[in-house]
Amino acid sequence: MITPAELARLLEIPEPTDEQARVIEAPMAPMAVIAGAGSGKSETMAARVVWLVANGFVRPERVLGLTFTRKAASELGARVRKRLDRLREVLPADELERLGGDALFDGEPMVSTYHSYAARLFGDHALREALEPTMRLISPAVAWQICSRVVDAYDGPMDRVDWQPDTVTKAVMDLAGDLAEHLRTAEDVRKVGRWLDERFAALEKPLKAQRDILDKHAVREQLMPLVEAYGRAKAEREVIDHGDQMALAARIAHRHPEVGMIERSRFSVVLLDEYQDTSQAQLVLLKSLFGGGHPVTAVGDPCQSIYGWRGASAGNLLRFAHDFPLRPGGPGARPVPAPVVQLSRSFRNGERILEAAARVQDELRAETKAVPRLVPGAGREGRGRVECALFETVEEEADRIAARIAGLMAGDPETAPDGGPQAEPLRYSDIAVLARKRSQFPLIRRALEARGVPVEVVGLGGLLTVPEVQDVVATLRVMHDPTAGAS
Repeated sequence: MITPAELARLLEIPEPTDEQARVIEAPMAPMAVIAGAGSGKSETMAARVVWLVANGFVRPERVLGLTFTRKAASELGARVRKRLDRLREVLPADELERLGGDALFDGEPMVSTYHSYAARLFGDHALREALEPTMRLISPAVAWQICSRVVDAYDGPMDRVDWQPDTVTKAVMDLAGDLAEHLRTAEDVRKVGRWLDERFAALEKPLKAQRDILDKHAVREQLMPLVEAYGRAKAEREVIDHGDQMALAARIAHRHPEVGMIERSRFSVVLLDEYQDTSQAQLVLLKSLFGGGHPVTAVGDPCQSIYGWRGASAGNLLRFAHDFPLRPGGPGARPVPAPVVQLSRSFRNGERILEAAARVQDELRAETKAVPRLVPGAGREGRGRVECALFETVEEEADRIAARIAGLMAGDPETAPDGGPQAEPLRYSDIAVLARKRSQFPLIRRALEARGVPVEVVGLGGLLTVPEVQDVVATLRVMHDPTAGAS
């Protein structure tokens, strides 16, 4: 057996910490990893794949890795491929032959986004639900056009909805997406309405807040015919949106156990990244396919859950041990929960930064005791600097930021901003300014340029604050609508 530390030395990369090594060499069984910010979870996931291959547990093409963005999927896939290629070069000939020779390294792990994987599953098995595999996935813009036509043509009661048509369209699309992500139907919403009415009728002195709940739900119920009509409009055109795709894939996996058998026979090991951001539909999909003791490693941090607005639940990670038990319960036997391990050493920040973050997180941490308090990685002890300032005007704030950056660049090239040693002189590209709102960009940009600091405004929203771009946009608006007075 090649240990994680020996493997790191072979690949000429830093050796893993004890916590990382425990994850890398864990048995082929379900496991949850609570990984704090900057604790090297992507590195650990890549190292686990390479370790499993290097010790002959799995072939690369039998590994499935799922994450949320194409960028993250691409980076993880590239990192694993680079390590495997390097391993093929450095392994002794007899060891390579024992593992199966060069052919072992020819395969590629399948690393994709959760939605791309759901799309592939839907395409392969749609016929099991009497659906066309060729149903086209539409963009948000096309979905808006279809929904907008449904709203414009609707002649049902709308006495509780006093919004503009565009607002109604957005509300209908949001409701349809929420129902799909939670695997619910319009009838489920109506059942909740009837239950609320019964509970409200039993109250002796209803409060205003309770009436508000009923009023808001009444609006939802009045939008339900539109949600159903939007669903029929998509079905008539044989198209689906992202929410439909995930919900249909979950339905297929849940109703047809043979689909899970096929996927488990194809993938010996499954890695789930950012698991705290999975929705109910994604949970049902993954549990139906890979529950029951299949080697699934889920990595995430409940404190970093950012997709609650579209049905994600950080509780999925905290419940993983019971959703994916080591052994499912049977007659006379209770299920055995999967182990939960932690990565608590942060390589991204110095000790003082982590201390400040921990104090800010106190209330959040009280609700998620499973999340470890982060400790600094090697060389980060005593490092970090936190400054706080409150200004009377936004102009004064922008000027202070510009002055601070100019001062940093004029400082000692061998000393880092936090007072520690610095291997290379500070560059402008090492410095980032994060703003709360886009409206703050132009002011900060002008203050920096006034001091001769080169600036790159990241993202399309930031680009729209550049005067030359604003002129182009205004010109296009006037060409489209000559009555656009401001433009």
